[in-house]
Amino acid sequence: MFLLRSTPDQSDDHAHAVAPSSADVSVIICTRDRPQMLARALATVLAAVPAETEVLVVDSASRTSDTLRVANEAGVRYVRSNVPGLSIARNIGLENATRSIVVFSDDDCALDPVFLAPLIAPFSDRRVAATTGLLRDEHDQRGASDEPQVTLVRTEDGLDAGHGALMAFRRETITGLGGFDPLLGAGRHFGGAEDLDAMCRLLHAGSRITRVPASFVRHVNTRNDLDYVALNRSYGLGLGAMCAKWLRDAPVAGLALTARVLRRSAVRYLRGIRSARSRHGQSSLMRGMWRGLWSARRIPVHGLIFADQHPPAVVGVQEEAVQIELVEKAS
Repeated sequence: MFLLRSTPDQSDDHAHAVAPSSADVSVIICTRDRPQMLARALATVLAAVPAETEVLVVDSASRTSDTLRVANEAGVRYVRSNVPGLSIARNIGLENATRSIVVFSDDDCALDPVFLAPLIAPFSDRRVAATTGLLRDEHDQRGASDEPQVTLVRTEDGLDAGHGALMAFRRETITGLGGFDPLLGAGRHFGGAEDLDAMCRLLHAGSRITRVPASFVRHVNTRNDLDYVALNRSYGLGLGAMCAKWLRDAPVAGLALTARVLRRSAVRYLRGIRSARSRHGQSSLMRGMWRGLWSARRIPVHGLIFADQHPPAVVGVQEEAVQIELVEKAS
């Protein structure tokens, strides 16, 4: 069941430690070939965090040097992955971050100026391994919520934990579980659910996750109907693949996860049946989910993480390749 943590529980004093400060935090933005969005996102990050907070851009195999340029202009750390994949980039961020708490957001989001303090406060409880904030659409004028925090403990509650747009982790805990599943998430065939899968694995290992309505991020990239349908198909592929591996490696939890995913997909389809956008999007998600379940059924799984048998091809920076070719021709 859900445990409310809006006020300290005196019976759990042994679990509490000193709350982390902004100096204990690395904010990580993973991005690929979206320099204008990245520049806008970094501006909101730098306006919201003090100088002692580490800010890290992970370039997920961009094809130009614009991402590096934007990071340099913002004065933040930059690392590059030569293969695409959001989970791969996030894992590189975990490896390169130097602080004990890592916060992930996306390059198409704007962080609230006071997002950080409430998001990291629950880490004063040693049992909390992750926190998440609210996601607001750019057309939604609401800000943070005064609803109480909720702490999740059951494996299947990871489906309700939050989203990759604003999530924080104890770096040591999430890396100890293998980080993010490299086969899940944007840039791979199973293009979603990597954030939910990580949350479920944390809960399955006995950690807790706290939802923090007082912290929020605003999504500023509105998708057209075709993009929305494609996005939902990717999410569905990821959800289906996630369920497939849990059903094989942790059947009891996998059944609970799969039942909740299927039930909610059906309910959301029925609720949005009068809206063409919602209906088409949810239909695409459900088709993708069945495809993901089927496609992932035989992929090897180790410790609830897929074996990446066919990693993406290396992507170079095209500008540099052209320059090298011109130099060679001139010589």
